[in-house]
Amino acid sequence: MKLLEYFYDRNNELSSYHQRKFNIPNVNKLLIYGSPTSGKTSLVLDYLIKYNAQEVLYIDFKDPKFYFKDIIEEDIEGFIDANEIEILVLDHYQHNYFEVLPKVKKLIIVSSTYYEYKEDFHYINLPLLDYEEFFSFQKRGTETQIFNLFLKQGTLPQLAISTAPKEQMFLNFIKSHFNESEQKLLTVLAHFNGSIVTTFQLYNYAKERYKISKDLIYKQIKDFEEKNIISFIFDNQDTKKKKLLFFDFALAKYLTLTQTFPKQFETMVALSLHKHNILFKTFGNMGYITQNNYLIVPAPFESEEIFWKKANGKFSKYKKNDVTNVYIITITNSYEFKIGNIKFEALPFYEWIVINDEH
Repeated sequence: MKLLEYFYDRNNELSSYHQRKFNIPNVNKLLIYGSPTSGKTSLVLDYLIKYNAQEVLYIDFKDPKFYFKDIIEEDIEGFIDANEIEILVLDHYQHNYFEVLPKVKKLIIVSSTYYEYKEDFHYINLPLLDYEEFFSFQKRGTETQIFNLFLKQGTLPQLAISTAPKEQMFLNFIKSHFNESEQKLLTVLAHFNGSIVTTFQLYNYAKERYKISKDLIYKQIKDFEEKNIISFIFDNQDTKKKKLLFFDFALAKYLTLTQTFPKQFETMVALSLHKHNILFKTFGNMGYITQNNYLIVPAPFESEEIFWKKANGKFSKYKKNDVTNVYIITITNSYEFKIGNIKFEALPFYEWIVINDEH
């Protein structure tokens, strides 16, 4: 019971916290999951402030005291009853650590991966920052200055407020969350970010550069998918084709020399669609098409004249796929025109993302 007493007496107050879009609902059972450093722990600790500390038991399974000790659900339930605990938090929890989850009035589980519990659970998938959240973290700067900073820093919450060099922050991040083999795989995945690729092609590329078994790399890739570190986007025409999407465009650029600005910008647009829960697929090499048949085209620098010519050349394909609107996402350009019954509208990324948020 000493381990439980340690966690019960531990000070879990945050020195500072920047409000996210996400709030913990008033439910009895909750799983919060998401990629590393998305802010899951901070979200929970901020929520606990409004409760009497004597009613809360927060257990961090990453604490080094777990190296040589275990706890069982019976011990926790006995401790809960003896101390009249109302809220139990299991942070950095590995699913199935307990055969049966401890009984308590309110249970919050924090994990890097999703898990389908049989009990009546609610779920929050906490992503990295979107642009609006990044913007809210900044104390000063114009829209253009903050957008440029967003391009450089990316979406990891700690980089939104840190004055330390981002390269050092990225290095600390990968070394603290991934083993050596996983770090090497991250560089491979970053290299292929934004590309049509298969898992077998990733394996072939990796094995030419470091020693890795097929079984291990397939397992690691599956694990990264479960932790939202990567995702694959299907093509609306050829379901065999999948585009690799890395979870942070700035980190991908740090890990490899092959991430050009257009590819980085395209990733930023795709991640924004993900974070706004918009279902979409790739539309060949022309952009992304949503379930509402909106075509999203990342084109950071294209003028109205150039895009109008391209649009006329591709108009038959747009019609064939029932495209109703085409949004051209740029850095600063704004324009609009119509071809037939399809509306084309170009607007800067930071304006387009607000429209997404409203929908």
